[in-house]
Amino acid sequence: MFSIGEFASIGRVSVRMLRHYDEIGLLTPARVDRFTGYRSYEGMQFEDLGRILMFKDLGFRLDEVKAIIHAQVGEDQLREMLAAKREDLARRLDLDAARLRRLDARLSHTEGNFMITVDTKSLPTDRIAFVTETAAGFGPENIGPVIGPMYARLAQALAGHGVEFGPSSIAMYEAIDDGDGTGVTVHAAFEVGPNVTAAEGYDVRELPPVDLAATTVHHGSMATIGETWQQFMAWIDSSGYELAGVCREYYLVSEPEPQENWVTELQQPVVRRQEA
Repeated sequence: MFSIGEFASIGRVSVRMLRHYDEIGLLTPARVDRFTGYRSYEGMQFEDLGRILMFKDLGFRLDEVKAIIHAQVGEDQLREMLAAKREDLARRLDLDAARLRRLDARLSHTEGNFMITVDTKSLPTDRIAFVTETAAGFGPENIGPVIGPMYARLAQALAGHGVEFGPSSIAMYEAIDDGDGTGVTVHAAFEVGPNVTAAEGYDVRELPPVDLAATTVHHGSMATIGETWQQFMAWIDSSGYELAGVCREYYLVSEPEPQENWVTELQQPVVRRQEA
């Protein structure tokens, strides 16, 4: 038998933690002296302590660890819990990696450097078929779930009317001035021929020509395109331009390629800033 102090030292935990585990029924001592209240542990309980610490390290709550340790969770359920924990960790790693890239971009910006290449050019008239939805805000977490199904719905509607479209697609975003200013109008579009007209399931319009637009190219997933937009807008502001129209994302290479291989041109109509 081991005293609580010995058990804590060998197990590399605090006495306070062992007392807490006892209180919540996670790891109870093998023996408690009824007169002194001293707790004693058996050597075989080191294995239980090791499993507790392992599952805690994996990010499980103590109530979840208790259910696992006390065999209240079957193998299939445990596998599902581990898979969910892995998915959550992977998502947080992706968010941290994106945050790190934004920090790198901001550091470069403060040093007068930009991690993108920007061109200026005119944009020709473009005839598009499109559908429109509203997203809760900007950012891939808001835009992604909305715009993906829009393209599938638009493609199905166009095909149903025998309309040839693409191969490139276009997205346009407009902030909604509704008081709180968080909503975004999302347009998903395909290029179509000059004789195509609106029909059930989609509208048709011509995007007017743009005399001057700043453009840059984003390579890779839509999950990181926000960082490119931030760099892009910082370049526009620092280069003496002002926004002069709705921004566009022109998907040069997209589905069915993996998103890591996507190529997207960001297009922002601009004018030269008038100096005071």
